[in-house]
Amino acid sequence: MKRLILLLIIPVLVLIGCNRDDDFGKNNEIKPVPFTVNIKYDASKYPSVADKGVANVTVIMKNTATGDQITGKTDANGDLILNAVLPGNYSVQAELQLKQSEYEQQIGEETSYEIVHFGGFDEKVTINANTSSKLIRITSGNLGDLVIKQYYYAGSDTKLGANFRDQFIEIHNNSDQTIYADGLYLVFLEGNTNNNPTTYTLSNGQYDWSKTAGGGSAANTDYVYSNILIKIPGTGSQYPILPGKSIVIAQTAINHKMPFDDINGTGVAIQEPDRTVDLSHADFETYMGDYNTSIGKKPFAWDIQNIMVPDMLVSYWSIASNDLILNVNSMLGLGILRATDTEVTTWKKVASPKAPTGTLFLQIPKNYIIDGIDITDKEQKAPKDFPADIDASRTFIVNAVGQAEGTFTGLSVIRKTKEIINGRVVLQDTNNSANDFVTIKANPRGYAQ
Repeated sequence: MKRLILLLIIPVLVLIGCNRDDDFGKNNEIKPVPFTVNIKYDASKYPSVADKGVANVTVIMKNTATGDQITGKTDANGDLILNAVLPGNYSVQAELQLKQSEYEQQIGEETSYEIVHFGGFDEKVTINANTSSKLIRITSGNLGDLVIKQYYYAGSDTKLGANFRDQFIEIHNNSDQTIYADGLYLVFLEGNTNNNPTTYTLSNGQYDWSKTAGGGSAANTDYVYSNILIKIPGTGSQYPILPGKSIVIAQTAINHKMPFDDINGTGVAIQEPDRTVDLSHADFETYMGDYNTSIGKKPFAWDIQNIMVPDMLVSYWSIASNDLILNVNSMLGLGILRATDTEVTTWKKVASPKAPTGTLFLQIPKNYIIDGIDITDKEQKAPKDFPADIDASRTFIVNAVGQAEGTFTGLSVIRKTKEIINGRVVLQDTNNSANDFVTIKANPRGYAQ
């Protein structure tokens, strides 16, 4: 269980390999230092109030080495003033909820939402004798009626289950109106897989896309980057999602609990069916056989087509894989968006700063994103892919005692249920995946308990 450091009641720890500036004693004792977190609104989204500190923001500081936490709220000036904090590296998360009237009074614009959620996040804040404060800017997301409900990226046991063949995504209609899935895109983000700053990254270790995309800082704040963009088919009114219901998009829409023959006629056994899921009744699948054949590539042996399930359409695909294999090492951020075919064709294709002559990524304006979820690796060494206004933090699968869990476990992250209104399930959406998602055994069309 994580330990909580109460404000101003801090034990003395002895750290190995600390900065000399942090050594205030003669026996390598690490003494606390004063530190202030200042919270302001995002300058690009809320320029009229960007210089004003934000009161009553909950700030959670977590020591990345020990897991210890400090929690407090900002004062009228937007400051959380701490008299004593142990030096070290911290992640800082900021959360705020404004009622409709509070939002309109503070921001100066109208909103139709009863509650607006704000969040801010910085994963790499170093506190020592030379740093006395940190500014964190908070912003609200694109609140929409469709939300990502379940993201099953972990896969099941590689020998006893279905390996990565049973991966799926579930999208939920959080509104009280029917919404058509036709034309909805799934986008998977690619970014740097470690948070070590280099010449081609930002300070948090994420790629500095301005080096290949141009556009200055906007390249990193106003866009996301992907090499997988797939679309739900339909003419506009073929695939309704009823209020409080969801759709399942399978990698392969078969019953993974049953043995099957691959495309070469080779039998594939399942030793322990309970480790995996039945996706034979999925709403859509990412069958890639015809697409691969059309571009001269050999189809993936396990990519079995269920002719009763509509196929997703490939809009952009620049990865080497010949199937939608959700990379359990890269930890792809997942988003849903709507755009016209014409708009998609206008989006730039740019190389990563790490490999300027390599694979091209699709540069997608972030304002098209309806909902997004950032996930991370077990050790949380990969930087965030989405900006904070898409997902204020990130999530990952955990085991029964709350510890980060490895892959091929059959576990999935799923959005919490907020309430049930006349039988309609409403899921929690605070634009902060760390708050909104929990871990369950993968369960298409299931709910968090």
